Amino acid sequence: MNVREWALPVYTILMQLAVGAFAILWLIRYLAGSKFSAQEIDHIISNPILVIAITAVVAMGGAHFHLSKPFHSFLAVLNFKSSWLSREIVFSVLFFIATISVLYLTYFQTHRRRLISILGWMAIIFGFILIYCMARIYLIPTQVAWNSTTVIFSFYTTALMLGGMAISTLMVLDLKFAEIQKADDVDLLAQVIRYSYGGLTALTVVLVALSLTIIYVQIHLLTQGDLIARTSLSLLIDIYLPLFLLRLIFLIYASTSLIYAVIRMYRLKSPPQNLMMPVYLSCLLILVGEIIGRFLFYATHIRVGL
Repeated sequence: MNVREWALPVYTILMQLAVGAFAILWLIRYLAGSKFSAQEIDHIISNPILVIAITAVVAMGGAHFHLSKPFHSFLAVLNFKSSWLSREIVFSVLFFIATISVLYLTYFQTHRRRLISILGWMAIIFGFILIYCMARIYLIPTQVAWNSTTVIFSFYTTALMLGGMAISTLMVLDLKFAEIQKADDVDLLAQVIRYSYGGLTALTVVLVALSLTIIYVQIHLLTQGDLIARTSLSLLIDIYLPLFLLRLIFLIYASTSLIYAVIRMYRLKSPPQNLMMPVYLSCLLILVGEIIGRFLFYATHIRVGL
């Protein structure tokens, strides 16, 4: 795959990560509201929102490398009524605008909590619609390996799985930096991690299991398909088998390692700082696993006709 071909996997994975991370972060903000003050929780989420906004910018910037005329990309929105690609672009921009607005308010207008909440939920809605538009682009009859609703479920699963791991990593990194700087919010960050990591770990395990189930269903559909579908399956289990197995191993090992580390934290009452290496490793493995999965997604499809 050349630079233009890699632009799409980079865009889809990073944008899905950004949407999933924002959704997970906002869920934590909502649930933690009963345990922590509004000012405390909004202070905690400000840095992760900054990273999410940067991720969205990089994703949208990278997508332009796929276009033959990048500076004309704004013209694509003119086909909003009929094109899923146009809708994808519009909702990418709307998600980014909502995210940037939340970022600005959490840094400079923290007293406007109601507006922050509304904009946050709007960002999630825009993001989820964006992922749906992104998936619908690939549901076309001429691409047999893609023309299945499993693609939609796969994209949402990837978004939430990567988002959950990204937030887990950002939280423990924030704690480490706060400890180095001897900041006043070290104890608060540690409490939020203890409060949220059980749920984040459970969610990651469920999503990994769901991802493996979707992979099984996709393979089953290819075995039941026509010659083109079986050819795509042959590419997956013959030429790309090592990469396919590596993805499965990464997903299973990452979730297992994360479970072990988090259980140790709760049972042994060890400091959350000890989670940095296992959480970082699990996040990296899942990210690499999804990059491999997205490469296989593009590499094993075969076009039928024009």
